[in-house]
Amino acid sequence: MTLILAGSIRFAPERLEALRPHMAAQVAGSRGEPGCLAYALSEDPLDPGLIRVFEHFTDEAALAFHRASPHMAAWRAAQAEHGVHDRRMSSFDVSDYREI
Repeated sequence: MTLILAGSIRFAPERLEALRPHMAAQVAGSRGEPGCLAYALSEDPLDPGLIRVFEHFTDEAALAFHRASPHMAAWRAAQAEHGVHDRRMSSFDVSDYREI
């Protein structure tokens, strides 16, 4: 079984420039974790200030490691500092994962 998390976070569009280095650090740190299969934070080109989130982990242990990582703590702090005002996330347990 693998886990997929998908969702979005919203910031004021004028805060995105200052947020981008934090986004890059979060993505780089997460992609380097054991059990991280994919990780992306992407700006929506049609909705300024909306960041799409996609995470894929091998299992709950990998996700727990991710949530406890120092770069995750830094990312949470950056979100608060830059005024996240909406966060929506869903998780999916995938029992039959395969690449096509």
